[in-house]
Amino acid sequence: MSVIEAQLSTIIGPVAKIICFDYVKDIQSLNNLKALNSLIEKISNEILNPEQQKIFRKSVFAFINQYHLKSEDAILNALKNPNNKLRLAPESLSLCIAKHEINSKLGARLSNQLSLQIELAGNLKNSAYLIDILNALEQSNKTGLLEVRSKTKRGGFYFHNGVLFNAVESGMNGKIIAMDILQWNPDYVVFRAKAQAGATQQIHQNVNALVAEVERLHRSTLKNPLKYNLSKSDEVSLTTQAIQMVKSCDNANAEQILARLLLHNNKNFKNWLWLSRVLTNMTAIEITLKKAAHIQVSNIDLTEEVKKFSFARKNIEGDFVLRCPFCWMPIPEKNSECSHCKSKFFITPDFFTTPVKANFNILDTAIERYNSVLKDDSKEPLIYLRFYLAMAYLNRKYYQEGLDQLQEIKKIAPNNTALITQHQILFDYMNFRGLTSKAILRQELLTKAELDLEPSSSKGKILVVEDSTVTRKVITRTLVANGYQVFEAKNAFEALDGLSEKKPNLILLDIILPDKDGYEILAEVRQMQIFEKLPVVMLTSRDSLFDKLKGRVSEANEYLTKPFQPDELLTVVRRYLN
Repeated sequence: MSVIEAQLSTIIGPVAKIICFDYVKDIQSLNNLKALNSLIEKISNEILNPEQQKIFRKSVFAFINQYHLKSEDAILNALKNPNNKLRLAPESLSLCIAKHEINSKLGARLSNQLSLQIELAGNLKNSAYLIDILNALEQSNKTGLLEVRSKTKRGGFYFHNGVLFNAVESGMNGKIIAMDILQWNPDYVVFRAKAQAGATQQIHQNVNALVAEVERLHRSTLKNPLKYNLSKSDEVSLTTQAIQMVKSCDNANAEQILARLLLHNNKNFKNWLWLSRVLTNMTAIEITLKKAAHIQVSNIDLTEEVKKFSFARKNIEGDFVLRCPFCWMPIPEKNSECSHCKSKFFITPDFFTTPVKANFNILDTAIERYNSVLKDDSKEPLIYLRFYLAMAYLNRKYYQEGLDQLQEIKKIAPNNTALITQHQILFDYMNFRGLTSKAILRQELLTKAELDLEPSSSKGKILVVEDSTVTRKVITRTLVANGYQVFEAKNAFEALDGLSEKKPNLILLDIILPDKDGYEILAEVRQMQIFEKLPVVMLTSRDSLFDKLKGRVSEANEYLTKPFQPDELLTVVRRYLN
């Protein structure tokens, strides 16, 4: 994974892995900085929205600064090599440093990890508080110099095994120098983990003691350059905006906003929780979850995130991770499947042959989330979000719906070879399996008039009772495309309300519903004289022998196990309505 691909992955997630196939040759053939700029511009314009473009450009050049790359050859070679030790975004690093004290201390391991992030960050500039950086280094076992510059002044703090040892400026050293540097307004801060030969300890106080002494001298609190003045209404509005960004996989922009909000107010549990779902650095995720737990210990969503993180920590080497676009699980950059929800991120060679393992509840939630975002016509067409929607459908085995989304991507991005190849793989498979039959192909050609069939022109009236919006809409679409009139219901009340007036010729009835189960509804239907012999097909995801027997001994006519293909559904329907 090249650095360019890795930086793109932090913005748009695992799909970057296949999108970058289109740019591999361009990356490897880079021979000057002008070509690099052109490539970054090309990738940005074809894939990202304007805000993401800014983040992508900044992150690539921040990598160059991070490793102090000077020569053109060094820059180009670094960007081509699979060196993806990526730094935290400035806002999140600032937050981790500023809020590193969770229940007084993080503990040695996490403090060392945080100090490593400080070391990797390159020039921190105004992205972190000087005092909090010093506190974080003091809690670690790091040895090295924290260099500080302010306009024409240049100095630094030397640590030895996590102990503040000395401070230096223009040939002078000692406690007085340390107190002077603490009052600077730094525009350059960088940590260099290198021991100084012959260094002697000149400071015998910890950082907080020095800060308190400076405050007593000046009778004021040392300035904190990163405090934000936000009203309560602004905070609520920005939180809502950031959460919406997370739901639409715009993680990089969401991270910036949430980190800024938490620097302003670190007591907001919701912001800590949502930030933990977008970070791509394991140390930062752990600090974020610990802070959230310190605010609100008992929370179902937090418990789930902690569980996922704990599993990831045991199985992932290193700090850099991607996030599952469906459940936000931290995943290794090389994975093509989520270890939590078991969903695949793109169509792999074994996609159609391996058994279905994906968590349907998570996928259905993701499908509703993505559809909601994509309905907003005011937003830029996000091809990677539409691709994730396609993959959510495909993991659900709703092939036609997945194909529809990939066809839309062909219109939006006709030059994106990687995603169009995914479309072709799916289309070829559906043709081979006979899933592109006349009935399925007709779905692609449906007009609004066909969707609004009059009762007199339909082949029959069907009541679909299903609480999952996604499953219900897929069933409805398949039936309408084949000439049936459909009534929808998501619970027992809607199923039984006005049933005598609707007079369906068939009921497709889910067993697991939020109020009454399917068997209770079936019993009430059978009590109505006009529906004593009405065909009823039970739908369920339960496929144990006991459940099948229960379905067959009930007054249902048939039992259909989910997930099923459109042709399976139509075969059952035609059995009763032809």
